[in-house]
Amino acid sequence: MPRKKAASTTPRRRATRRPAAQTRAATSVWSPVASFGFGTISPSDVGTTEAIRGSSILAVVRRIAQAGAVMPVQVLRTLPDGRKEDADLPCGYTLRKRPNSWQSAYDFYQLVAYWTALHGNAFARVMPGPRGFCSELRPMHPSRVNVVRNRDYTVSYQFWNDSGSWETLREPVIHWRWLSDNGLVGMAPSELCSTSIALARQLDIAATSFWANSARPDMVMELQERIPDEAMVALRSQLREIYGGPKNRGSVAVLPKKTQLKPIESNSMEANQFQELRDAILPDVARAWGVPSTLVGDHRMARWSNVEQEHLSAQVWCLLPWARRMEGPLDMLLQPVYGEDVYVRLDNRGILRADTASRVQLYQALFNMGALKPQELREFEDLPRLDDPAADTTYMQLGFSTLANAAAATDAAPAAGEEPAADVPPDGQADGPVDSDTDPLAAAASGADLAATALNGAQVTALLEVLAKIADGTIDPDAAVALITSAFPTIAADLARQMVDGTNEIEPGQGGQDVPT
Repeated sequence: MPRKKAASTTPRRRATRRPAAQTRAATSVWSPVASFGFGTISPSDVGTTEAIRGSSILAVVRRIAQAGAVMPVQVLRTLPDGRKEDADLPCGYTLRKRPNSWQSAYDFYQLVAYWTALHGNAFARVMPGPRGFCSELRPMHPSRVNVVRNRDYTVSYQFWNDSGSWETLREPVIHWRWLSDNGLVGMAPSELCSTSIALARQLDIAATSFWANSARPDMVMELQERIPDEAMVALRSQLREIYGGPKNRGSVAVLPKKTQLKPIESNSMEANQFQELRDAILPDVARAWGVPSTLVGDHRMARWSNVEQEHLSAQVWCLLPWARRMEGPLDMLLQPVYGEDVYVRLDNRGILRADTASRVQLYQALFNMGALKPQELREFEDLPRLDDPAADTTYMQLGFSTLANAAAATDAAPAAGEEPAADVPPDGQADGPVDSDTDPLAAAASGADLAATALNGAQVTALLEVLAKIADGTIDPDAAVALITSAFPTIAADLARQMVDGTNEIEPGQGGQDVPT
């Protein structure tokens, strides 16, 4: 019969129930605190702590955190005419350079992006000081913050301080949140894909146990005579201690008499399934966080033809949403104080930086169309600014004109045998002088003599071909004059007439081509 358990003579003490805020004392700066109820953060510290141990989750979260940290913060202002300029705000230095006394901007934004990607929420306490109401940003761990929705639908925040009590914050709080089902707090991604995380952890444990046993299959010890149980336990312990583990791999085993070790052969199918499961964890986790798996080491999906497309996909569907997620709370912080025309943008040009040849082609095209100044091009390449005022001027190739200017020049050209109009000077020049403030295209269309509007090599070659056709008799002189003035707005009608008349004095067969007989 089973024994009856002896009654204890020590009197039992009835456990006293403590308030919820005292159940866990703050043992460290980031000690977890449980909070329950609608509008509060669920206790997800166990899930996040286990999740970040997986290499796949760590790679995805690290990619998001680093991408959010490398994009510089720009505080801009929209002017009434639609142009944008840097907003010179007192708190601009805090947001762009030094959020607090112990963190750089990179460390701060990497931390809040890491918290948002792992816990679903990130918080920063806005402290006043010498630079106004936002002189310092103090990060607060999500497990120590309680979010409360008030009756008037305002939101207040409570912080579990180091003294072990809830403190209602009076200062503004910046709240970054991930995907939310109530619009108040974000859900923890690690909890939503807990199945994949649990499988990844089991695979890690299995792999660790396998290699801890010297990477060998299980063994069966065969004895030809019976030995006491104590001796069997001691023998098993000695074998594991002396020969087990990867460091003892290949050691010579000494066994008792009439004892044999027989390995249990592993199943190759099981080994393949194990590796397939481990390979499937990475794309599954990357899919949950919205990160292309090729960016976190999934070489099975990387092809020479889709590498560039994968990077563009990451920019559009992953990094751009995360940039907007980081910008939104900062806009909500600044706009009530400085106006709705102030906003924050993360500069992603560094992530999209192309190779040298591609950048040169882009800069050349933008410079030729007058979209960029030389000073702006130097800033893009981190080159020092030039003191020459010409570096702050926009330039454009003058070989192009508008259709209206070209049509006006064609209509102003006199027909064959007609006298020039009375308001057109006989030498074909403009009535007034053309200075540096005159529109080059309008001056060229009016027939002004501009020394700075010389034709380039391609245009000169095309003009010579037209003159050669005139000399050969292929093109009528009057048609040639109209063609030259239409194609080259900087050439006046009388100058084109001089070119055509000079070409007609050449004997046939002496032009650019031989006249066929």
